[in-house]
Amino acid sequence: MPKFLRIPLTAFAFFGFFSFGCIVGWLALPILAFWPGTPEAKRRRMENAICGVYRGFMQFLNLVRLVGYTRPELPPDFPRSGGYVVIANHPSLIDTLILMGLSPGLASVVKPHWYSSWMLRVLMRYAGHIPGTDRTAALSPSAEGTLDMSQETASDSDMPAVVDRMVAHLQSGRPLVIFPEASRSWERKMRRFRRGAVEAAVRAGVPIVPAFISVNPPMLMKHQPWYEVPERRGMYRVEFFPVIETAGRDLDPRQLNRELRAAYEVRFVEMLRERDASALAAAPVAQLPQT
Repeated sequence: MPKFLRIPLTAFAFFGFFSFGCIVGWLALPILAFWPGTPEAKRRRMENAICGVYRGFMQFLNLVRLVGYTRPELPPDFPRSGGYVVIANHPSLIDTLILMGLSPGLASVVKPHWYSSWMLRVLMRYAGHIPGTDRTAALSPSAEGTLDMSQETASDSDMPAVVDRMVAHLQSGRPLVIFPEASRSWERKMRRFRRGAVEAAVRAGVPIVPAFISVNPPMLMKHQPWYEVPERRGMYRVEFFPVIETAGRDLDPRQLNRELRAAYEVRFVEMLRERDASALAAAPVAQLPQT
């Protein structure tokens, strides 16, 4: 699809997501909540509906060829129930939507102004998202209003209350998606991993599911306007590292966080090589001089 067509389609897609999310939150989910059934049946019904919203949006982006994405098969060791923490790198704006569509019931930590937004607050609450703190929002590098739905913090010590909420959420048997970088990666470098996600998982005794998101060519990066679309659509892929069990183990969250960051760094460098190689292959071949 030509670039000049993808720009208005991108605007339409995000407008549609917010509008549809508002309708689902204010109308569809309250109806499902009051529909007859056991509490467990109602919860499952809500989780499936919310997961369907995220999956549907990604399918739409794929259908109109704004991105290329196929939802991956979950690995055999992926937890099928109970609390667990999916952690991932954060290369683009729509990573949250990709991960929320992996399995029903996933929630995240969101910035306070999203949690209280009139348009999305009902959806946020029904989805079980955890509100961050005003302090971390004030310190957030993207507090100017990007659609980054992960909690950004200046340091790990700034959010003990948020980690406590994460632990309580996990101990109640519900999973979370967390981006340890806390903000979108730089184009060619990952950010430092905050240890809040690992600490919450270790304290709650739940599995950690490391996922790696790659996108080629890069798009929707930090501080990049939505209308700066690449010459060709970004191809997204989600890969999984082995699941880390924490229950009954004496784990140091700091050390485990460093080990995870090192593993992600290796894969991130590989992704950069893949991007560079494909960019070189896609570049026009120079015309040879006539003899």
